[in-house]
Amino acid sequence: MSTAPTSFGRHRTKRTNSSRRALALGLAISTLGTGTLALTIPSLAAATPPVCADVLAVMTPGTWETTSDADPRVPVGMLAPVGNSLKTTYGDTVELFYTPYAASAFDQGKTYGDSKATAIDAINDRLRAVASKCPQTEFIFAGYSQGADATGDIASAIGNGKGPISADKVLAVGLLADPGRGTAGESVVGPSAAGTGIADPRPQGMGTLRGRVATICDPHDLYCSIDKSRSSVLGALGTVLSKSPGASTDSPVVGGGSRLATALTSDFSHADLSGMGADVADLTAAVNPPAGQLVNVSNVAHSATSLLGTLSPLADLLTSGAANPASTSRLAGAPAGTSENAASHVLANANNTELADAASTVSQIADAATRLVGSGTTTLPASSPEAGTLVATAATLNNQITPLATTPPEVLGQASSVLAVLKPQVVVDQVLNIATGITAVNYPAILNDLAVLPQKIAALDIAGAHQIAGDLNNQFAPLVTMAAGVDLAWVSQILAAIPDPTGTAQLAATVCNLLSRVDIIRIADNVGQIQEIAWAVLEGNPAALAGLIPIGLDLASAATTMLTGTATHTGTSLLGKESAPPIAPKQITNNSQNRNLSALTNSLTTIAGTPDAENLTALVGQGLDAATFVASGAHTNYTQLTVDNSGRNAIQWLADWFALQIQNAT
Repeated sequence: MSTAPTSFGRHRTKRTNSSRRALALGLAISTLGTGTLALTIPSLAAATPPVCADVLAVMTPGTWETTSDADPRVPVGMLAPVGNSLKTTYGDTVELFYTPYAASAFDQGKTYGDSKATAIDAINDRLRAVASKCPQTEFIFAGYSQGADATGDIASAIGNGKGPISADKVLAVGLLADPGRGTAGESVVGPSAAGTGIADPRPQGMGTLRGRVATICDPHDLYCSIDKSRSSVLGALGTVLSKSPGASTDSPVVGGGSRLATALTSDFSHADLSGMGADVADLTAAVNPPAGQLVNVSNVAHSATSLLGTLSPLADLLTSGAANPASTSRLAGAPAGTSENAASHVLANANNTELADAASTVSQIADAATRLVGSGTTTLPASSPEAGTLVATAATLNNQITPLATTPPEVLGQASSVLAVLKPQVVVDQVLNIATGITAVNYPAILNDLAVLPQKIAALDIAGAHQIAGDLNNQFAPLVTMAAGVDLAWVSQILAAIPDPTGTAQLAATVCNLLSRVDIIRIADNVGQIQEIAWAVLEGNPAALAGLIPIGLDLASAATTMLTGTATHTGTSLLGKESAPPIAPKQITNNSQNRNLSALTNSLTTIAGTPDAENLTALVGQGLDAATFVASGAHTNYTQLTVDNSGRNAIQWLADWFALQIQNAT
């Protein structure tokens, strides 16, 4: 466990501001102990103009802790106590800027990477404005989670001479739960953590800011602590999802343009699930005004557009592989009253609703009304042909949207947070399960028994058929569990888009591609029936034998693809066009496409014995905890994480360290 030293770097001309001396730090941060942390600071420059603060503290909150239109002067989120502490100690000599930005992760129509880009833009704009107006002002930076990702990128740019301010203006940088952890030039505070951040270290390092950047990571936080050499599939997936699909990058893993993150993004930014019933009522009323009144076309357009913002992402969710039986079953198993359980009810009602047709109907109404408003028509007589068309179109909506619109508003509202991030959570969950499941299957034994069982039935070897069917029942269990309710074709495309250098993801994609064309449940049912019939015959019921041959023939037909089929190239049409092919596997060479299961068994056996498989199994055991790292919601323990010998938590340490840097620079 590292702690801050008692002396820091170089010293410049002391500030003559008497109010600063009167606010001399009264914090118990002397005797900080010794450790490996080597942090340095520059001193504050000559007095700034009266209209400028001595220090601008840029605090960037994490995912869902702020919005693009938030007041930057109001402390929010995990870093709120840090800013409050500085303000209490230094008053107006320190200006707080809590970065307002999208702060989303796949739920507001932006990928994680695109959301982070809005933070970087907002910070850089503020830095340029302050540097231009207040050339003597110096800066402190802090970031948490996605905010740390953006802050670390800016610090790296500044340290390498590419930022909006010069490095000598930076007093300190504090990164909390940074997905770019492991960047050269940063100093570790608190317990050591394995590996690096999920988004990979910044290749250019911190440059001349070395010694002024502190990073804190909970060792149990996948977001900032993952050993990608041991968890290659999850690591590669995290790398792709943490980058903007269209952004340039120095990382060869992303390939420069993977559309995976975009495919997993839902746009719930305009959704009002709890207000759905009211929106339907408003739209119905708008196209059916009281007798003698005109149709207000603007109201029609507004109501339809509002409703469309709710229906569209729900319809998209249902048509994707995310709302599959496996994921909905998991949600339904959550305790009553939870958001997950509410989401299961909403999905169940949505599946009983003509949701796609309803979205299309509302879209037609919105488009027609918007065109009328655009042409200058704001009202219509109820008897006009245009109004008649709107009424006729809207008349079909109530039938299409029931029973979803009659779901209690409180249930709809409670489900919103879960449904908005269901895509990335389901993807991580299923990718880990599939990548683990394919190595838990004894393919050689299954293929051999599937070939032999129909022969035993044809030869009327009842005892032999019964034994083999029993073996197959056990062997098929992992396959049935893996495939039950999961869209294997969709998962195959996800896996194919993950550029995992070890080859695990690509091999899993190939196997999924093949298994997606195999009726696993049908085969398992046939095997079970054969076992029962054979047992009945052996128990003295020869009449049961009549049903054995037809089932054996059906089994032979169902098993053909599994026995002789070859996997074709796993395309990523669902995910969008790839600008670069995936990285070629280095460790596993015989997992190319156009292979059958028999040819793939050696590679599957190889993977089963690797540390990667062991780590995948452990992550699958963590369930949703492993999935939520994508949406930045699984790392909130920093107010309890002790980081130094005096017992301070991460938040207290950051506040004290920033204050000490300011004091030592006076």
